[in-house]
Order: sequence, then C-alpha cells, then structure tokens
Amino acid sequence: MMFWLAFMLLLSAAQRGDAQWDWLTGIFGGGTTGSSTGQNDPNCGVAAGSRIIGGQYASQGMFPWQVSLQNLAQGGSHGCGGSLFNNEWVITAGHCVDGMTNPAMWRVRMGLASLQYYENGEQEFTVTKVIMHPSYTASAMGFPRNDVALMKLNRPATVSNYVNNICLPDRDASVGTNCVVSGWGVYDIQSQYFGQAPLSATLKWTYAPILDPGYCSQNYIWGSEMVSSIMVCAGYDHGQDDACNGDSGGPFICPSPDGSRWELNGIVSWGEQPCGAQYKPSAYTRVTAFKSWIQQTIQSN
Repeated sequence: MMFWLAFMLLLSAAQRGDAQWDWLTGIFGGGTTGSSTGQNDPNCGVAAGSRIIGGQYASQGMFPWQVSLQNLAQGGSHGCGGSLFNNEWVITAGHCVDGMTNPAMWRVRMGLASLQYYENGEQEFTVTKVIMHPSYTASAMGFPRNDVALMKLNRPATVSNYVNNICLPDRDASVGTNCVVSGWGVYDIQSQYFGQAPLSATLKWTYAPILDPGYCSQNYIWGSEMVSSIMVCAGYDHGQDDACNGDSGGPFICPSPDGSRWELNGIVSWGEQPCGAQYKPSAYTRVTAFKSWIQQTIQSN
C-alpha cells in the first residue's frame, strides 16, 4: 500500500450547492493584530468577496488564510500548503518540513489564488522559525503521526480582503459536517498513472464530509491500525474529490457551531496513492488534539 504525503487537490468534482457559503462576505480593514497570545484573532475565519457559486477553482480572497510554502533549496516552487494563524504564524504538517527545518529554506506566499502570476494584494514573507511537534514520527509504512508544525514569519501579515487568520476550534466538528479542503495540489487523476502529475496553477477546493472513525477503521477502508484519535477521516466513497500530493499541510476547515466563521479542524496529512481511489478517504491531523501545543509554542516564541 502506498501513500501520498507532502508536496498537492484532486478536485475533479461535480458542482454542489453552496448555501453554507452565504456568510463568507466579511470585509476587513488593514491591520496587524497581536500574534503572541496563541488565541484566536477577533476577526478570524471570515473571507471577503462575493458569494461562491459551486466549487473547484477559488478566486483571490476566497480562502484568505491559505498559504503556499515554497522551498528555496528546491527551486522555490510550491511544496506544501499551510494556514495563517494570528498574523505571524503558519500552521502546517510536520512531514512538510521534516528534514527541512532551516528557516532560510522557506518562502511563504499568501493572499493569492494563482501560483503563476503576481496578484495585487498578495503578501510574501521569509521565515524565522520552523518548529515541528516534538512527537512527530514518520512510520515505515509512509504515514506520519503527530503531523503538525509551526512556522514563524519574519513580520506580521496585514489583514485585508485577501489575507486573514483562520480560527482554531474549541471542539471538533461532528461526523457528517460538510467541511472544505483547499490547495494547489495534483488535480488530475489520470496523470498519476502515466508518471505526470502536475500541480494546479490556481487554488482549488472541494467539500469533504467528516466520516465516522468506526467506518474508516474497517479493513476495506484503512483498518484499525491506521486510524487514531489524533486524526480526522473525511471524504467520499467514490474518491475523485480529494486531497493529494502538494495539498499537504493545507487547511481542512469546517463551519463554527454558530455558522459565523470557518475553523481549522484539520491539517492535510496523508491518503492513498494514487489519489482519488474509491473507499480511501484522506486523513487530516485533528487540530483540537494539538491546540494546546500550538498555543503554548506561540506564547513561548
């Protein structure tokens, strides 16, 4: 069995209803609120711009917490996704920075939809700290545990119509919640079988409903040895609409209980290779399991 890990979203998906997107219309002024407390920013989790019709390609500002992590030691191309938290910190997957914790290796871009072209409102940063979870492990089978890391930016990001912080949840979203995953990852199923799997030049997204852990623990899905309490299992039986290589570290977001904002319920971690297989939903790092570590690390750094 093979797994994809770091460095892409098979969003070949059908168009879906978008009632839950109606409230994604907040407008923010500029500012750089405090970043050292580890707590949610007052305006976190709200996106600016127009109502979304259907899904697949994202427009600039649709996911203002989404960042592109680019490894300068590997040519500066997109490697993983991440989520902006408290203006000065990026939350990503541990396997994205495993063996690459030198801050000088990284560039962070945010406020963009296109990787090919510079967009007005885009912001770019260097990194001053890369901190992996101390219990991170990459198993011999290829899937990681405690798959979370933090990056500190060289300066606070400026909140705008295109850049905003994501919220951390107080509790997990319930099974069946229709959440969303976004990224610039591999987007074509067939290309994986022919050895050519290009990244998407434009940010993409898809719905990903949270699945019952008992369902994901069945032998024909992932099995009990693969599924743990520090993971969220989400996706569709038909596959196709899924995260893939290059989406790793990116946001898995769910509506808050009152429907007023988005919350970071998961971090894209691992899944089947090739991506998009039937009965092989993706696994996400469960953020509530690491919320205290995230907050304490930010407070002490």
